Amino acid sequence: MILLIILLALIGVAAPLSAQTTPGRAEVRSVKGTAAWSTNGVPAMPLKVGTVLGSGATITTGTNSTVDLFLGVSAGVIRLAESSTLSLDSLKITETGADKKVEVQLELPDGEMYFNVNKLSKASRYEIKMPTGVAGIRGTKGSFNSRPGNTRPPIVLLEGTLVFVHAPLNGQVTTYTLKAPPAVSFVPEQGVQIAAAVVVQLAVNQVESVTQSATPVSFPPPTQNTQPAEPVLTNH
Repeated sequence: MILLIILLALIGVAAPLSAQTTPGRAEVRSVKGTAAWSTNGVPAMPLKVGTVLGSGATITTGTNSTVDLFLGVSAGVIRLAESSTLSLDSLKITETGADKKVEVQLELPDGEMYFNVNKLSKASRYEIKMPTGVAGIRGTKGSFNSRPGNTRPPIVLLEGTLVFVHAPLNGQVTTYTLKAPPAVSFVPEQGVQIAAAVVVQLAVNQVESVTQSATPVSFPPPTQNTQPAEPVLTNH
């Protein structure tokens, strides 16, 4: 009985240690033009390259300005376009020993953003809130646009799968599943359709640019040997 009690106690101690959650971070890799950030009611401060942001931070960009963020190897990179606002509602990483669970919850109340997210574990959660709904993504490239009156589609998907719960004000809630390639876009009045070439090219250019700008370059450690080594749509 004593051995059983000790064993149960050890299991109880080991269980929480096997899954450790740490705060996620968004590293500013590029700032072009003017941008500011604030958190917890603190007055806005200029945003600079090298700044590390956590949950609760809000970023705003000025005219003709962009900000590139690196959220980690799994969560990937983001570019916030000009005159935009982005809130980092939640950034968390949970190490389970066998897997890495990433939680990213962003809010884009006004503006545009481009993203390149690597393949996430099944337990991970990556969501973007917009005024008209919430998008869930994993292993995806594309753009979001919540700028009122903008002629570009609210969602452009270049690769991967995206689920968007469209919840317009005083309207019916509908779930859309977007898959690409080929590149597709979502417009409330038209649903999901093949994206226009001009829209696709803009998204491709921005995604490629932010990927090069924000993704860190890893160099192998030096060694003594210097020789070279050998449109689909589902409504529910």
